[in-house]
Amino acid sequence: MEEVIRRLNAAGVRYVVIGGQAVRFEGLPRFSMDWDLYVPPRDAGNHARINSALGDVLDVPLEPLGERGQHVVQTYQTDWGILQFHLGGPGLPAFDDAYARAQERECEGGVRVRVLAAADLLAAKERVNRPQDQADIAFLRAKLRR
Repeated sequence: MEEVIRRLNAAGVRYVVIGGQAVRFEGLPRFSMDWDLYVPPRDAGNHARINSALGDVLDVPLEPLGERGQHVVQTYQTDWGILQFHLGGPGLPAFDDAYARAQERECEGGVRVRVLAAADLLAAKERVNRPQDQADIAFLRAKLRR
């Protein structure tokens, strides 16, 4: 997935890694089958940069958030695995706030990536509160208490 991040970075795309990969970057050894990226919901220029950077691997272009919330999560199967673009979601702060508080981390191969801040990640996980989120929530609560 580093190639996807490398391409997005080179294109100047604004994104924040959320979900299981973000928990992994916080230090919890965890398996996740996909990469979840939070992107601004109606930023046409950012969407155009995503579509340009990944157009050869996305079967249909990324679309902006619809007036009635359509396209809030767009999922793509790529050669690198499942890639999901989130244009919002339960517990997520407004994109600009999430982006401002995001932490820069390093992927394998030295690729830099922006990851949702631990407190924002915990709030999102608590809001969704799926059974598979319970270990993430416990880990993030303990980490933030330290």
